[in-house]
Amino acid sequence: MIRIDPTKLVNIQADFQNFIKNKDSKYNSKFQKFNTLLEKVFNEEDNSLIEKIIFADHTTMENYIKKYKNYLRTNNHDFISIETLCKKENEPTNILKELLELYNYYKTFLDRWNYQIVKELNINTCCYCNRESVLVFNKDKKEMTTAEMDHFYPRSLYPFLSISIFNLIPSCKTCNSKLKGDLDTGDMNKSIIYPYEDSFNDKAKFKLNIEKSNFYEKENGFNLQLEILNNNKKAKRTKDLFKLEELYQNHKDIVLELIQKEYIYNDSYTDEIFKNYEGTLFKNKEDLQRLITCGYVEDKDLHKRPLSKLIKDISKELDVI
Repeated sequence: MIRIDPTKLVNIQADFQNFIKNKDSKYNSKFQKFNTLLEKVFNEEDNSLIEKIIFADHTTMENYIKKYKNYLRTNNHDFISIETLCKKENEPTNILKELLELYNYYKTFLDRWNYQIVKELNINTCCYCNRESVLVFNKDKKEMTTAEMDHFYPRSLYPFLSISIFNLIPSCKTCNSKLKGDLDTGDMNKSIIYPYEDSFNDKAKFKLNIEKSNFYEKENGFNLQLEILNNNKKAKRTKDLFKLEELYQNHKDIVLELIQKEYIYNDSYTDEIFKNYEGTLFKNKEDLQRLITCGYVEDKDLHKRPLSKLIKDISKELDVI
């Protein structure tokens, strides 16, 4: 639902490059080993292949996904999770064992980098649902985050993408663990919106579906509809996968308050408030609108507060903003 700005991770990329190239680091030999592994899997001679995979953009990841599937077919391996594949084969090859090791290496990566990624992105809500907060904090002098890192392309199916930075999506536990899981987003028929490249916000809109005349008094007077614009297939699959329309029915209390605010904050009243407090409490009209709606109303700011997408769409429909 929230688009991520990949340019915010420039500092992470620089730090990570120094990290893996530091010959004095205990991790340097590990990454050299992974580089050799990937050279074999993708049949490429490239001393910096591991870096290309770690910093791969969407198109590059998709290209290597095709190569990986081809590797599995060529070597008569099933396209299943790497853990299951290693258990299924009586004597798994060294390459499969090392792919499993790379898959498990994410746990080490997570401890060191997840906090920094969430902090640099400066995103305060789940990128998939905009319902749950994503926060950073310190506990016993250790930097931590409430976010789970979803692997857009699941690491179980694509272990070589386990520590690819642009494969990591800050998300809530509901979206990551309970709903998306290991869905094969590398399958074109299952692909969903990729947050580093696209925005669900542009392709769907919350709307009021009024059912009773007392809709401005009680929540059972209306329902929420999440309309997919221009029949966008990826947006439709995103909506269905994360059960967005269903889960957002739990936030009808917020919508009821917006309906009631429509009656209270008419144009003349809001103009009077802004006139009285411009330059002191409010720098611009958007500040006042945020106070009234309790949400951010500019598309670029929706990531700052949970439910801002819902609040923006319904507020526009009601002419509150």
